[in-house]
Amino acid sequence: MTADQDVDNDANGVDSNGTALPYAQVAMFYDGNMFGRSKDYAYPEASNTSSSRWDQITSMAKLLTRTQTLADNNDYDLWDCVFTIAKWVVQQNPHINDNEVLSTNYTPPSPS
Repeated sequence: MTADQDVDNDANGVDSNGTALPYAQVAMFYDGNMFGRSKDYAYPEASNTSSSRWDQITSMAKLLTRTQTLADNNDYDLWDCVFTIAKWVVQQNPHINDNEVLSTNYTPPSPS
């Protein structure tokens, strides 16, 4: 087998006989209804399994690029959700990260 074929097999999650590698098998979108991939998505995808890295990457992209309209009528993608949560957490305690060395507000512990 050529090195190119080895790379291709690995990317597709199969061995040299074309059999799916058990450790590469991923169950995707199981019990996942929140973002409606199988309902209203332009390229629908319901619960499935695949050992292919390409399938797994594409499925992750489908999740990461979806938006959802929430109660405030704004459309949110994953980044919006993470940033909104982080903003709320920091509002609760603006000094939450002061003990982190790379924080702008880092204050070294006082010598004891």
